Amino acid sequence: MSGAVDLSRLVEKANGNIDKAVRQALILAAQGVVMNTPVDTGRLRGSWGFGVSVPKNGPTDTTDKAGGATLTKIAAAVKSQEAGPKFYITTALPYAKRIEYEGWSHTKAPAGMVRITIANLPNAIRDYVRGQL
Repeated sequence: MSGAVDLSRLVEKANGNIDKAVRQALILAAQGVVMNTPVDTGRLRGSWGFGVSVPKNGPTDTTDKAGGATLTKIAAAVKSQEAGPKFYITTALPYAKRIEYEGWSHTKAPAGMVRITIANLPNAIRDYVRGQL
């Protein structure tokens, strides 16, 4: 699984501002991960966090069934980022790995949350550039 994405059209849409393009790609990635997270109590969906250079997990005791609060928190953290460092969208909940790789939520997330987001990110960026998101 590569995760490589052609950001050239996204940079074009951002009027050549690479930092803005990277921020938008991060937001699209966060939307994918959060919204692909299966919901029972909303605890896993509310536990995603955003880190720069090192992983930074979100809270483990917060619930967010709709995902909006988690996305707002991540978007606020992304708002001032510049291209260059590594970025992380992570959770510290131990059962996230089981859902991602072991099929614990085979009806709601059979292909995981992160893997499906990475696979779909090029399409999400393309749709955003075309104005379809």
